[in-house]
Amino acid sequence: MQSKYTQRGFTLLEILLSLMVFAMLGMATYSVINSTIRGNEAVTQQNQTLTSLQRAFTILESDIVQLAQRQIRLDGEQPVKAYFRSGEYMFDSDGIGFGFVRDGWVNPKMILPRSELQAVAYRLKDNVLQRLYFNYVDNEMGAEPRIQELLTGVNAISLEYSVNDEWVEELGEDSVPVMVKIGFETQTYGLVERILPIIAVTDKPKQT
Repeated sequence: MQSKYTQRGFTLLEILLSLMVFAMLGMATYSVINSTIRGNEAVTQQNQTLTSLQRAFTILESDIVQLAQRQIRLDGEQPVKAYFRSGEYMFDSDGIGFGFVRDGWVNPKMILPRSELQAVAYRLKDNVLQRLYFNYVDNEMGAEPRIQELLTGVNAISLEYSVNDEWVEELGEDSVPVMVKIGFETQTYGLVERILPIIAVTDKPKQT
């Protein structure tokens, strides 16, 4: 006679079904966690890009609003007539590059051996927006600028100028725009444009 305490184990089929259920639960859990991590990384990356974009425009605006009517001498050449220089591949840019002289570079009590004018330029290099600046407005031949990387993931730069109540893409040699429209074609946000006023233009060129 069979004992009433005889125990029955799991069959092979039941074990396989249990393993399959646990595997499906594990895959679903992994998928949810992975999606959450990827989403968090994407949001973090977008926030970092947005912060860098805002910072780049802040620095750019600080330069442009203080554009000075001061001609610039590059590589020991004669001063150019244009106060705002721009063009394809200028300043060794991969696209449009532009440069000018800005006022307001603080030099308390003129302690440093330089003026309060600063030659700055912007260019695109390997999809990175760079700001170039020199210690002196008129640089000797071969002078190397200091490079400040502002924004990554930039495909192109576009420029327009407000002159005589019209937006134009080209500037005359001695014309100074009232406003500059600058656009960055970014990999994350597409085309981002800002219109920046020029408020620190003087009637006479400043000399160092």
